[in-house]
Amino acid sequence: MRTVFYIISCMALLTACSPKLIVSDNPQPATEPHAVRNKELVTLVFFNFGSSDKLDNHLSAYKRFAEAFKDAEEVLVLKTDQNEVLEFENYGYFYFHNNGTKSRQGMILSNGIDKPVVVTNPDNYIKTYESYFGVPFNDKVYYSRMRKAEIATRQKAAIATLEKKFKVDQRYAAQLAAHSNTSFYPKNPGNSRCLTGKVTVRFYEDSARTKKSPVRTETVYDENGQLQRYTMFMNDALFSEDIYYRNSYHLIDSIVKTDNNGLRSATVFKYGKDRFSIVSVDAKNMMISNVFQLNDRFQCVRKETFNGSGDLVGASSFKYDTLGRVIEETGATQRIRYEYNGQEEFYAVMRIYGAPDGALLTENIRQQGKDRLLMVSKNDGRVSSRSISFMSPDGCIKTAYNYNGNDKITEVYEYFYGN
Repeated sequence: MRTVFYIISCMALLTACSPKLIVSDNPQPATEPHAVRNKELVTLVFFNFGSSDKLDNHLSAYKRFAEAFKDAEEVLVLKTDQNEVLEFENYGYFYFHNNGTKSRQGMILSNGIDKPVVVTNPDNYIKTYESYFGVPFNDKVYYSRMRKAEIATRQKAAIATLEKKFKVDQRYAAQLAAHSNTSFYPKNPGNSRCLTGKVTVRFYEDSARTKKSPVRTETVYDENGQLQRYTMFMNDALFSEDIYYRNSYHLIDSIVKTDNNGLRSATVFKYGKDRFSIVSVDAKNMMISNVFQLNDRFQCVRKETFNGSGDLVGASSFKYDTLGRVIEETGATQRIRYEYNGQEEFYAVMRIYGAPDGALLTENIRQQGKDRLLMVSKNDGRVSSRSISFMSPDGCIKTAYNYNGNDKITEVYEYFYGN
């Protein structure tokens, strides 16, 4: 009977546990092989037999890979110094046997699907890994030697973005604010009668509003109905505050944030002909955090999000209908489609589909009544949550009730409008 190894950990000696091993599609050997079953996952096998002039380099490389992937469930790093036949079951069977007449050490790489490859020169392990899988090998050595330089280059790009000169005029500002359809410049910011003075929101845990949440927010609008300050309190103490600064055309120039420790940071907006960028600045770092690419109608057609090191962590593209409303948003892992009633600017239905399989994940339904707004979220056809907001005669929200899938209250919001 064939010996079968089951996956127990991401790093182990082959004789202790095991995943898939490979290298040749030779006929099944007469010797009983060690079988590894690990389809569709990455396996890296380091083998060595006896001594060689490159054994130290081989073992050093193994340690680098083992350390880099020790917490990665999707990557298995194995080591063997036994002279044995290895059977790798991908989509097909592949065999490896170093009978002592070939290289004394090497690395086997498998993607869990195709025929694995073998590299025997330790100096080429990383290069082969990167070419085979099409991704960089960013281990601790990489980070210590190259990551700082990479981040420094991105910081220089952020500085260059801040130093770029672009003349914003009234036409540019009006077009961007009206058509970019971003979170900073929504197509319909809301009822202007509700965007005046200070709006306070209190949170409760029950419908009777007797169990007060420690959270309270205050939003202050200027005379043009534009956001001027957003403050969050925790147990009546300042938790965070965002202050919005605008240019003479009412576009956001910067947002200065203060946290509960008094530390300040800023997001600076830089505008250009076909995009606007946001640069995050704090005491230790300066980096581009978002880029919004615009078409000739000033509509945002692509949004890119970067982390504090400047790595691209998210990108979405957008499609619009003839009324300038977003009808589709596509990212790496999902596609969102929006449906509207007539010429209304708020969506009536939003459906989220997985990518690339296209399976429906979530459906959000919005129903606007005369004195209330109903929002229902469904997963797999079942209601997972719903929200009911009750409006005052002038169309401003008074109270909002959130329910879970079991129709139990999870949170209540109460709105107060005034100066």
